[in-house]
Amino acid sequence: MDNWLQNIIISKELYEKVFESVCRKYHVTFTEMVILMFLANHPEMNTATDFVEKHHVTKSTVSMAGRALQERGFITGEFTDGNHRTIHLKLSDSANEIIQEGRMAEQKLMEIMTYGFSENEKNELQNYLLRVSQNIHEYHKYMKQMQKQK
Repeated sequence: MDNWLQNIIISKELYEKVFESVCRKYHVTFTEMVILMFLANHPEMNTATDFVEKHHVTKSTVSMAGRALQERGFITGEFTDGNHRTIHLKLSDSANEIIQEGRMAEQKLMEIMTYGFSENEKNELQNYLLRVSQNIHEYHKYMKQMQKQK
């Protein structure tokens, strides 16, 4: 178990390391890069709340990063359907290059993590990680419910 938990920490460090050169090149923080990739990979999940729920970070962190990305012209924010409380974020055309390099970094990360794996093993790993992710998400929902009951 100890080795398994350490692998989670090492994986996060590797994730940050692989994206480091892209972040440096475009003068964005790792959090800003993760937001850009989140919007690129999940365009239907385009609010700060969506990101907070998926990544379990504070709204203030997302707000600050979002503001910085808007100032750099990588994203735009707009209200839709008469709702003036929720801003929907959208990648702008000026983000195309950083997203392309981000996708290459994602590919490199997967190549490093699955080196020597057969296609079947890669599929199995993906299924296992999806189940782990679902378990974590359910746990967070449960904890949120418990906090509301207090």
